[in-house]
Amino acid sequence: MSELLTTARPYAKALFKSANEHNALEKNFEMLRNLKIVLEDENVKSIVSNDSFDNKYKVSLLTDILKENSDESFIRFISLLAENNRLLVVDEIVGLYDIYFQEEKSLKTVKIDTAFDLSTDQLESIKSALEKRFNKKIEIEQNLDASLLAGAVVRIDDLVIDGSLREQLRKLESQLI
Repeated sequence: MSELLTTARPYAKALFKSANEHNALEKNFEMLRNLKIVLEDENVKSIVSNDSFDNKYKVSLLTDILKENSDESFIRFISLLAENNRLLVVDEIVGLYDIYFQEEKSLKTVKIDTAFDLSTDQLESIKSALEKRFNKKIEIEQNLDASLLAGAVVRIDDLVIDGSLREQLRKLESQLI
């Protein structure tokens, strides 16, 4: 995994830098996500990963699929990836670009796992507290996980705050044993 990130990093940085210079961060991010979706298709993936197809064919296939939603600069980026046999690290490029994009916008995405849906007031309260703590704009993604029983698990970057009943019961069990 870290090898793929190392391989993807220069491509993500170059695309991000170019997009930032041309004031096209969102547009390039959307094109990159579209490329990722296309490459997740099993038929396309089998062609892209097959060395018997030349890079021109691979680029032609991808640009035909994406032509409505891609500009000339992005098509050159796809060509560069194909020439360097890096089309299969697009998933990692998207992840890195997302990190750079959020940093540029002073934005952090927080993943909150809860046993039950949180109310709008509860989400706003959590969002406000996290914005104060991290001094960044916070975007919340809530997932339901009934195995938590109650409480929540909050993930932001590398930080995990586990306030679930399941975790409290696990800690209690380890103290009793």
